[in-house]
Amino acid sequence: MAEWGAAPLDIRRAMNAAVALNQMADHFWHGFASIETARVFNTSSPGAFRTELAKGNPDFALLRDVAEAHKHVKLDRPGRAVTSAMQSSIGATGYGEAGFGEGPFGGGPSVVVVLDDGSKRHLSAVAEQVMNLWMTMLA
Repeated sequence: MAEWGAAPLDIRRAMNAAVALNQMADHFWHGFASIETARVFNTSSPGAFRTELAKGNPDFALLRDVAEAHKHVKLDRPGRAVTSAMQSSIGATGYGEAGFGEGPFGGGPSVVVVLDDGSKRHLSAVAEQVMNLWMTMLA
């Protein structure tokens, strides 16, 4: 996240951050599955944990889709919000196109994700929420 923050328009750094935040699910599951099963929702695998985590956290669900689309180029998993890696790019949003308070002040460029339904999100806002999720879960 810090590397991406130093160059917020670097798509490579943005995708590296998204992949790392998504992979935290594996690290978290392996760290707690054998000692505190409730912390991993009593799941039997990192993938199952990631699915349960996505059900309760829309920002994690979107970040997972962005990271997996980046890795696999295209997704065909049911329930995804993003299908293609090409849906994440440097762009800007107009008034009301993204979540209130998301993105750079003044509407400048950032990494924008266009969801399958046509809505837009600033990846930095999504990643920040997922980072906060991990900090809370690790506390």
